[in-house]
Amino acid sequence: MMSLESFKPFEPFKSFKPLRRWIPGLGEGGSFLIVLFGVILFLSIVKPAFAENPVSGSLLVDTRAETGSGDISREEYRLTLTAAKRIHEMYAYGEVWFRGFGITQPTTYLPQLQQYSSEPPTYVDVRQVYVEFYSFLLENLDVKVGKQILNWGTADELNVTNNVNPYDLEDPFAFNNKLPVPLLVAEYYFPHEISLTGVIEPIFVPSVLPADKWVTAFMPSEPIPSWLHLNQINIGLTEPPQSMPGDLSYGFRVAKKALYGYDVSLSYYNGFYTLPELSSANITTSGSNIIANANLDFPRLSIIGADFAGSIGDHGVWGEVAFNIPQQPVRFSSYVLNTPYPASSYDIATSPFVKYVLGTDYTFNDGTYANIQFLHGEFYEIGNQLQNYLSLMANRSFLYDKLKAQVAIITEFAQHNLTSYMFYPELDWMPYDSVTMAVGGYIFAGDSGTVFGNVIDDSEVFLKASYVF
Repeated sequence: MMSLESFKPFEPFKSFKPLRRWIPGLGEGGSFLIVLFGVILFLSIVKPAFAENPVSGSLLVDTRAETGSGDISREEYRLTLTAAKRIHEMYAYGEVWFRGFGITQPTTYLPQLQQYSSEPPTYVDVRQVYVEFYSFLLENLDVKVGKQILNWGTADELNVTNNVNPYDLEDPFAFNNKLPVPLLVAEYYFPHEISLTGVIEPIFVPSVLPADKWVTAFMPSEPIPSWLHLNQINIGLTEPPQSMPGDLSYGFRVAKKALYGYDVSLSYYNGFYTLPELSSANITTSGSNIIANANLDFPRLSIIGADFAGSIGDHGVWGEVAFNIPQQPVRFSSYVLNTPYPASSYDIATSPFVKYVLGTDYTFNDGTYANIQFLHGEFYEIGNQLQNYLSLMANRSFLYDKLKAQVAIITEFAQHNLTSYMFYPELDWMPYDSVTMAVGGYIFAGDSGTVFGNVIDDSEVFLKASYVF
């Protein structure tokens, strides 16, 4: 394959290695960007011919590098295809991701190079596939069945009432991604813009966890006796039984639009916490070897939620509150065998706890948009693990909306007066309709023992290119 170095316009980069190192698209795999631009140009030409076609989609190239080592940490190529069609009183929708990852494992055995499976993985991810029936049996009743995502809440990404779907944390920086799961959803519309939604999730689906280095950020460790220096940790997992009807999850939501200028809703959800929680650890000592056999499970919760969205003058305002009720006490217990030390336990969530978020936004006269939110309790926290977060974001467009600069910072106010930060600067360039080039970073700072402080050495920069057709 021809490399970028063979093209004269890129020759100056050959002698400027630092720039090539920090712009991943200009490395050995950079010719993919040229292929991407070719595909974008082709789709731009043929798009008018498919104006009436129900198929649409997008292309994405996402390349990231660690700020410390400069190593490529992620290289994803994604083609998303969606198809939607309404036939009389029925609506069908499908979404598929074709994904390729460009990072290979080191090859130490020559015959491995003869195996296509040793190349970067490529796979098909069937996302949402559902059918919706309008006026099903009753005039104002819509029913949707299939693999889908149901979004509840009004906050900007930081939701505490959006608990139906598990999280898709495969990409740790897309922390609000949801995992489509089989759902039966029915929505009835009353007069005066009132609606009632009911949902049933017949089988339990856990959240998808990120790579090992990010797990500590989403799953705080529970106390193990400090005097123990573990040589080995074996982790087991206990999932809820896949039986019906006793173990299914369900919920409902009543919503009202334009109530004194505000959209409001009340919700109830009875289901499982989709992130595994450390529940026990049996610690065995044998001579100099200390082994911990830990177990994780998924507590069941009832969640009563409420949310609102509206405006005060020129300021948009919103808020959510979720009253979480554990079905059984969530408690971590440790047992040290072969020693005279007694068993110990640590309460995580033995009584109801409340999560909430409040936010506002405003657009200034010069076009600058600002958004601020205060959050108590992130989605990966439960019981006495809840921390406080303050999110600030601002962006502004230039050059007739061809260029957009954005900066965001999330501050964690943890227990014991600890703080940490995530900085998220991004610069977007949109040279053509539906085409976006983005460069930015995810930078962490703060005290050890906090969510962002646990990954302080994993800051990254990124280069992205996308096209929507």
